[in-house]
Amino acid sequence: MRYYMIFCLVCLTATAATPAAADCAADIDNLFNGGAWDPFTRENRRETTVVRNPDGKETPSSDVLWDGPFNSINCTPHGCFMAIGNASWKGSSFDGPWTRSSDTGTVDPEKFVRGTMDRLAASISEPECLGTTELDGQKALLFRFLSKPEPNEYGSWWGGRYSVWVSPDANRLLRLELAEGIASWAPKPSKDVQVTTIVYDDAIRVEAPK
Repeated sequence: MRYYMIFCLVCLTATAATPAAADCAADIDNLFNGGAWDPFTRENRRETTVVRNPDGKETPSSDVLWDGPFNSINCTPHGCFMAIGNASWKGSSFDGPWTRSSDTGTVDPEKFVRGTMDRLAASISEPECLGTTELDGQKALLFRFLSKPEPNEYGSWWGGRYSVWVSPDANRLLRLELAEGIASWAPKPSKDVQVTTIVYDDAIRVEAPK
């Protein structure tokens, strides 16, 4: 009788947990579909990424200005790269000067961006919805999940264990942390953590050089 009661308790616990897990997975999926991580509804912004080593040291990785889902300027320690649709330029700062470079090779930029986000959303496992927390003195919602997307049309994929902070209304992505990063070109989990901070600015414009 005792073992039967324990078995029933385990069954009830598992049954109660399933809807909550499903609700959490749905909440995370919503981030990619009209929510905070949907590139087609996101506002213009600056995304700054540093790599945090196991010893705590942080190294600059990239600094990106976004004007819509396709127009961007990405500055790294090795230079800057402007992309507008399929066209691209190289420069030394956000202000250039710019030199035309080869096209990105992406036939349909919108299809590529949507496909990338769809693969990320479809690969999510181990979803955690941790509720309201504090981020830089402000309230934010915290989500965590593991992702290993399917390869894209070029055979590339990338993922890892994400921590995602969004605004309380779930409309703005505030910070991303990627731990145990994996990719088609680096399949072993990284010991570093990529930390991306997002600042929104409607004044950001990325326009083709004249």
